[in-house]
Amino acid sequence: MLHKSKGAYSACLVLFAVIPIQALAEQPDLEAFFRNCPSLTNFEMVEREQRAVSSGRTRLNSTARAAIADISAEWRTAGDTDVRRLAYILATARRESAVSWLPIREAPRCGNDEGCRERAIGRLLAERAERRGRPVRSNYALPDDNGRRYYGRGYIQLTGRSNYARVDRLLGTGTQFVDNPDLVMEPAMARRILVRGMLEGWFGNGRPLRHYFVGDRADWNNARDNVNPGSPNKPVTAASAREIHSCLTAP
Repeated sequence: MLHKSKGAYSACLVLFAVIPIQALAEQPDLEAFFRNCPSLTNFEMVEREQRAVSSGRTRLNSTARAAIADISAEWRTAGDTDVRRLAYILATARRESAVSWLPIREAPRCGNDEGCRERAIGRLLAERAERRGRPVRSNYALPDDNGRRYYGRGYIQLTGRSNYARVDRLLGTGTQFVDNPDLVMEPAMARRILVRGMLEGWFGNGRPLRHYFVGDRADWNNARDNVNPGSPNKPVTAASAREIHSCLTAP
């Protein structure tokens, strides 16, 4: 804490003069991004070798470009300046949205068929329980007493009533997400939850992205624990994030 001495006031003036310039220098050039990277690689796992390989490329259409610009703006609003963290956030949005760059519902092939979604998530929970040798979790796709379903939604696949309530608390939104889970599908809300949740460590192992990207430290592989601890496909998200980072920092 600075004391009210002449030197301290000088330090304050220097501090406030430097931060905006430093932050500006760290902002990515999205025009260069889209010019140098009109498409991004689709990665898939080679499980026996525990590495990611290319399985083709997907062009960045107008939807993807708008999402990248909007998520980058949300990241700037959050006050972060480490472009590696932005790259990892964008790679997560791409992966969690099945390369659509749009907020999606869990079991997206079911569309608006909630019965299909109940069955799909029920099968998933049963398979997961059998694989882990644990009891089957209750199906969170089933409606509660008021007809609300708390399956995964958004860019970060927010799942379970307790997580909807936690995000309400962290964003200071009362009970709006608990009362209307579909609000998470609104792009502005989905972006805010994605960016702040990853930067501040709301999900996964509770560690913010700065735990993985700070100074010379860049742990692209284990940063996946920020959202999905124990994921067997960490190299896929890591490879995508590295590629996006190179696009963000290209001259």
